[in-house]
Amino acid sequence: MTQIQDKVAVVTGAASGIGLAIAEGLADHGARVLLADIDGGGVEAAAAALRSQGHEAEGAQVDVRDQAALEGVADRCVDRFGALHIAVNNAGIVNGGAAWELTLEDWHKVLDVNLWGVIHGVRAFVPRILASGDEGHVVNVASMAAVQAIAGIGPYTVAKHGVLGLSDVLRADLIAVDATVGVSVVFPGRIRTGMNPIGTVEPATVANNVIDAISRGRPYVFTDDHSTKQVRARLEAIIAARDDVLA
Repeated sequence: MTQIQDKVAVVTGAASGIGLAIAEGLADHGARVLLADIDGGGVEAAAAALRSQGHEAEGAQVDVRDQAALEGVADRCVDRFGALHIAVNNAGIVNGGAAWELTLEDWHKVLDVNLWGVIHGVRAFVPRILASGDEGHVVNVASMAAVQAIAGIGPYTVAKHGVLGLSDVLRADLIAVDATVGVSVVFPGRIRTGMNPIGTVEPATVANNVIDAISRGRPYVFTDDHSTKQVRARLEAIIAARDDVLA
């Protein structure tokens, strides 16, 4: 995307943390932004704060598990700002426990938000981005858990691996129809948020990388150097395993 100025963006999970930082970054670069979050009061306050700084911003309460609700957010965005160009699927939660001990409810709680929420976002936002007839970009926020297996957070790890796969397939699908819509998948590490108060990297660092990824078309967006050795070792082990194929 050649420029963000005057584009229209929607960001889920935007009441706080990474989502709010991305929304602020987009607004600072001249985008008109619809912030969406399940926390209605929080997201309205965040949008009001942006408006007080002279930005065009609206807040919308939404549960990303609800496809119809996300369709409504997408329609509201187009009705309010006239189009949709940038979609950031960021909403996420986490829980913990051994994979075989977690209840089905535990698994669904995370997968329904972290994976199905992104699927719902793709289905709601991408058709409207394409309908704009302009350049567009989709950002799916995954995690370092998308490229390494982390004990104790099975549902989160599975969901984030799914977000990586979905992003790659979406990019291929868009290329296949010659769409001028880019796709980036983001791998934050230990980011200081309400979900991870002991993180060592500020959400603004993630936002800066996301803005750069939209501008330069970066498909894979790492935001810090956490777990670099572990990720490299895993990928090298997968590649090396090709040598063990039995004829």
